[in-house]
Amino acid sequence: MTSSQKPPTVSDDQRAKTIYRRAAAVINKKGFGATSMGDIADAVDLTKGGLYYYIKGKEALLFAIMNYAMELLERDVMKPAAKESDPERRLACLVSGNIRLVLDDPSAMSILISEDENLDTAHRAKIIARKHSYSQMLSACIEAIARRQSPVPNIDPTVAAYSLLGMIHSVVRWYQADSRLSEPELVEQLTHLALYGIMPLPAMAEAKIA
Repeated sequence: MTSSQKPPTVSDDQRAKTIYRRAAAVINKKGFGATSMGDIADAVDLTKGGLYYYIKGKEALLFAIMNYAMELLERDVMKPAAKESDPERRLACLVSGNIRLVLDDPSAMSILISEDENLDTAHRAKIIARKHSYSQMLSACIEAIARRQSPVPNIDPTVAAYSLLGMIHSVVRWYQADSRLSEPELVEQLTHLALYGIMPLPAMAEAKIA
């Protein structure tokens, strides 16, 4: 597989999923520059030769991890949300689904957000375009919700969308699994918090968390 080819996806190869998750944990801990292919091979219980069967180099591995993270985001968050015709429910689905992904696979989702500059130009453009589609989906929900209100609130949908993304991806920095809040309770509270900033209180009472 050359660096221009699409890496194995989760649906193609479950072994690839294990490699991406473990490799992401190593890179997230050590940093991309300080991580060697030997470190990755050790983490995934493969020889270097075995690892090169899946990935031909460190930059290709980084792209594969981001591609994996985007596949999860598109399959498990964007696709279910797109089925919701009501923008309030659609936004709740996006926010809650994204939080669950961050809690389930924090390293890969953190790398998706923070490691763009270490990709080559072609790979970076592909990942940025896919991330932009997601932020546009968030922005469109926020804009549709705002238009329902009278007077229309002075909310910039793009600013609100990226603010929500910042809140969602900061969860891994402070949430502990042994917290007094369980993960489902955390998801519910943060989703309500996200929606409160867009909808007035009476409308929030009618919104259902996905």
